[in-house]
Amino acid sequence: MANQLLLALEGGGTRSQAALLDGSGNVLGSQDSLAVNTNFVPREQAERAVRLLVDGVLQACGKNGEDIAHLVTSLVGVRFGAETFSGVCPTAKFHNYSEMRVVFARAGIYRPHGVGLVAATGATAWGLRGDDGREVMVGGWGSLLGDEGSAYAMGLMGLRAAVRAFEQRAPAPTGLVEAVCRHFNISPEHFREELVPLVYLTPLGRTEIAGMAPLVSRLADQGDPMAKLITAKVAADLAGLVLNAAGRLFTASETFDVVMAGGLVNAGAAIVQPLQQKLVDAYPKVVFKTGSEAPATALGRLLLYDLEEEAC
Repeated sequence: MANQLLLALEGGGTRSQAALLDGSGNVLGSQDSLAVNTNFVPREQAERAVRLLVDGVLQACGKNGEDIAHLVTSLVGVRFGAETFSGVCPTAKFHNYSEMRVVFARAGIYRPHGVGLVAATGATAWGLRGDDGREVMVGGWGSLLGDEGSAYAMGLMGLRAAVRAFEQRAPAPTGLVEAVCRHFNISPEHFREELVPLVYLTPLGRTEIAGMAPLVSRLADQGDPMAKLITAKVAADLAGLVLNAAGRLFTASETFDVVMAGGLVNAGAAIVQPLQQKLVDAYPKVVFKTGSEAPATALGRLLLYDLEEEAC
């Protein structure tokens, strides 16, 4: 593999990403593009996004499709392979991985035994036993059916709390009204008149609402009582996902990894600390790890690991 190139494509309901790696796992270039999850975007749009990624990263790195020995994908809701890319990468071997494997790979774990949690625009937990292969998936139902503990859910709770605070019926004091006004550049004096059309006529999508989550988290870190109630709810919901997955696969006396990835993992102590404490209370030997590597890079290195294992 030393002189061969590998192209990795990863994506979901918020964005997609490509990374070009050499046979040693070094990243030669990467690019981001639009969402590809066909539960939220048309298949044609998803295909355009991944084609743009492939063309863009090859051009940026000064490479041709004929240089690609392996093309690996992990795309939520859709799968593109030889039928889409054989004309661009005619000699590539095509591979596909589940989102679960990528979550663990982002923490450098290629043979997982534990629970992986993604807390981003959506929220999903996966459990996998490395000894017997049993696995479970919890959450990941999308914003209408679930996604409790997600940035979307947190942002929506923040918006609704701001509305209640504006009408002086929030259950706790908060600066969310002023924060929402600054975030969306609307006037406090015309809060209702400007917020309602912004939300319903623009309209605000999943990504824009999820973009409110960092604002809520910052207020919570500053001691805002209402924001702290929201982050406590999010932490409890995320813990519930992990505990459900873990409880179906592991006992309290076992040691296993919990890998956390996604924007909310970086949202601050208001979410991460209570989440971890709930897990430690139930599973004292749990080992926490953060999935910090870029998803497409992690996917590429996961394939390289597996190819090396197969060659042994």
